[in-house]
Amino acid sequence: MKKIKYIAMLLCAMFTLEGAAQTAKSAYFLDGAYHNYHMNPAMKPERGFFAVGIGNLGFGTQGNVGLSNFLYPVGDNKLTTFMSGSVAADDFLSAMPDAANLGFNLDENILAMGFRMFGGYTTLGVSLHSATSLSLPKGFFEFAKNGLQQSSHSFSGINMHTMNYASATLGYSHEIFKGFRLGVNAKYLIGLAYADITVDKLNLELGENHWMAESHAQAHIGAGIEVSPTVDEEGLITGFEMGPIAPSASGLAFDLGIVYDMDHIVPGLTLSASVVDMGKITWKHMMKGQSADAKVEFNGFEEIDPNDVESSLNAELERLTNDASKMVEYTYEGTEAMSTKLNTTMYLGAEWKFCKPLGIGVLYGQRFTKSTFNKWHEVRGYLNFTPCRWLEASANYGTTSYGTSLGWMFNFHPAGITFFVGSDYMITKVTPQFIPVDDLNAHITLGVNLALGKRK
Repeated sequence: MKKIKYIAMLLCAMFTLEGAAQTAKSAYFLDGAYHNYHMNPAMKPERGFFAVGIGNLGFGTQGNVGLSNFLYPVGDNKLTTFMSGSVAADDFLSAMPDAANLGFNLDENILAMGFRMFGGYTTLGVSLHSATSLSLPKGFFEFAKNGLQQSSHSFSGINMHTMNYASATLGYSHEIFKGFRLGVNAKYLIGLAYADITVDKLNLELGENHWMAESHAQAHIGAGIEVSPTVDEEGLITGFEMGPIAPSASGLAFDLGIVYDMDHIVPGLTLSASVVDMGKITWKHMMKGQSADAKVEFNGFEEIDPNDVESSLNAELERLTNDASKMVEYTYEGTEAMSTKLNTTMYLGAEWKFCKPLGIGVLYGQRFTKSTFNKWHEVRGYLNFTPCRWLEASANYGTTSYGTSLGWMFNFHPAGITFFVGSDYMITKVTPQFIPVDDLNAHITLGVNLALGKRK
């Protein structure tokens, strides 16, 4: 049982590695939510606000596989791993996608404020953003399950991607004509760390008397300050040295949004649309490297001297180790300026407040990116409840690229202070160790803000 627990913890740690986090989608239609301008800059909160530290903190995981892909019940409330002989390979592999896509994201508003000015609403903010993803091809799990029972294996397509940056945002929204608001956010971006590592070839041939492995990988690595690799006489990267402490990665991004309150046409109906994170970061010192087309072959220990078995065996093992090390050695190919785009996302929303305390809504979201494993779309339906002016709640259900999700939000916002807590991906089934069972989609957001001015 301890073995299963450790495997579960390892899988959970491995799979909490991308996504672009933002203000919780569960709060999209709540009037007292002050940070919705991150999703739609045309949103105008009911008051001004000020927040430091935990004004809007959100983090989550997402993936198209879960613990139930790797642990199986065997009766009497016991579990076994997919490696067990009692689990058929076809049953395990048929439930696995062609690529297991997994991600972790974190966003924190270090400082944020909003206030009415020039007949509109202005927002200012400084935030940290982190998104990391991992993609593992199905062949990786085929090898883990079948091993020597299958002679050929391909792991090509392994990818790890991480992007970390800070942003300073200035936003403004204004009513253009009755009920129709237009908003824009301008963001100055400071790159902190970036890495994209792809294994585009990793093949294994396993025979009875012959083993062979060949691989090729490439990497792009950037940092917020100048970093230079140290290389040996063969051009292989042996370490890194930091240059002057000065920003070396920056960029710009914009959000555009509209909100149309059609109450004068259709009582209670509001439509909205936005496109956020249109921009890029330029890394002045992006390091490029790739591994050699390495090949390791093993045809048995043929050079063993019967008069000196220990020395000759050590020599053979050293040869294999040296060959294998070439598979993870990267050759430095230089440093150049390189731009990386943010994950541009579109939102389309509609809400109908059909009676005083209740409203229903629908929100569609789609992320545009060249990266296959970063693509995402979602449709989410809402039931919103406002029993009084200082308390709001939302329950919502969505279907996404990563499965279905249950979301909720409570927003307590009397005069002077606001507190909210919620989740876009509510975990409904966990192990006794509180590890999600069906998938690793999880999210939590919370915040405390000072409310400024009168409600409007």
